[in-house]
Amino acid sequence: MVQELEQACPPFRLCLHKRDFVPGKWIVDNIIDSIEKSHKTLFVLSEHFVQSEWCRYELDFSHFRLFDENNDAVILILLEPIQSQAIPKRFCKLRKIMNTKTYLEWPLDEEQQAIFWFNLKTALKS
Repeated sequence: MVQELEQACPPFRLCLHKRDFVPGKWIVDNIIDSIEKSHKTLFVLSEHFVQSEWCRYELDFSHFRLFDENNDAVILILLEPIQSQAIPKRFCKLRKIMNTKTYLEWPLDEEQQAIFWFNLKTALKS
C-alpha cells in the first residue's frame, strides 16, 4: 500500500507509526497528532486486527475525532470480509459506519485490484 500510494502521481503522503511517530512521545499523542494533521485517515481492518487490543487502543483514541464529527475524513478498507458481530460492541459507531457508508474491500482477484487502487485514490483526493 505504501509503495502504491506514495509513488502515485500525484503522490500521497502516508503517516506510518514506524516511520513517522516521534520517539519518546506518548503513543496516544502520536496517534491524535497524526489524525489531526491528516486530510484523510485510513483504517485498514482485518477480523484479527479488529479483535486485537491494539485496534481497541487506536480506535479508542481516534473514535471521537473521526466518527463524531460527521465528516468524510475516514476511509475504511477491509482486508477480508468482517461480520459486524466480530466488531467489539463498544465500537458501535464503527459498526454504524460499516452499515451506512461505502467502504473498500481488498479484492483477491488481481484484475479487480486496479479498480480498488483507482477507487482508493479517488476517495483520498475528495
